[in-house]
Amino acid sequence: MRDVVVIGGGLSGLAAAYELEKRGVPYTLIEVKSRLGGSIESVESNGFIFDSAPMCHAVDDPAFFEAYLAELGLKDAVFINNDGLLVFHRGTQVLIDALKAKITAPIMFRMAVSTLGMLDAERFAICMENGLLLDAKALIVAAPARYAERMFYTLVPEIAFRLLDYRYDNIVRVSLGYSHTNTLPLEYGHDTPIVDLRVARRMPKDSLTVQAALRIEEAEQPFDVVGELAALMGWGLNPAADHIARWNESDPIMWRQSDHVENMHRIQALLPMGVALIGSDYIPTNKPPHIDERIRQGLQAAQALVI
Repeated sequence: MRDVVVIGGGLSGLAAAYELEKRGVPYTLIEVKSRLGGSIESVESNGFIFDSAPMCHAVDDPAFFEAYLAELGLKDAVFINNDGLLVFHRGTQVLIDALKAKITAPIMFRMAVSTLGMLDAERFAICMENGLLLDAKALIVAAPARYAERMFYTLVPEIAFRLLDYRYDNIVRVSLGYSHTNTLPLEYGHDTPIVDLRVARRMPKDSLTVQAALRIEEAEQPFDVVGELAALMGWGLNPAADHIARWNESDPIMWRQSDHVENMHRIQALLPMGVALIGSDYIPTNKPPHIDERIRQGLQAAQALVI
């Protein structure tokens, strides 16, 4: 029997797995996709480094995050731009790669959890969609709310009910790489700040990367959105490189709701002993979750488990 099963290999799940690794606790990591990191993914195109997730990150606790990066060997992997935002020189993917390199436990890729339950008073059951049944002494659920809702339907119905109305926006994140930055207008109104990012390690000399996250309807095509964005901003349709990442139901909007914090605290109180629910969807805050908060959630979940 496994001591712990971690469901979800995004940033919070990986942080939890790494903490279990350091403590010598046997665990298994389950990930529905064929790779780790969730929305965090970096690609290189024509000398530009693009992120599928935001390329600039706000941090609540810089000292904690700096120490964590140093522990992973990433002390020199980041810089702070003029807006006080943290940027990874070679893309945020390096954080995922560093965590993955620390993991020695089994990783079950392309495996979907259908429901959670109890085998007896001391063992949790993890039922997979392919019919496989796993057991564990403890669970760390790091899956988005839209999936966790059905997982908890049998184990704790009230949690499933409270997650039932969790809502997301569809996001297209467009990254464009331009040469000759002096020809690119970077102003648009007063409510749409453009982050001016000129980082030698992320792009060729005399170049600029622009990233925009657009909320779209499910039927809209990303390339139509790119054309509209470029025309609106006066950027033209001939970037030196581009990257388009579409994430359906990926951007949680519940943190804007007045009762979100209370609901998240109530869900945490309903969790059985030995079960943790972590990830950006569940942070009890009325602001967009920051990257260090997601990591700290994973650490605290692993540390708090009673094995």
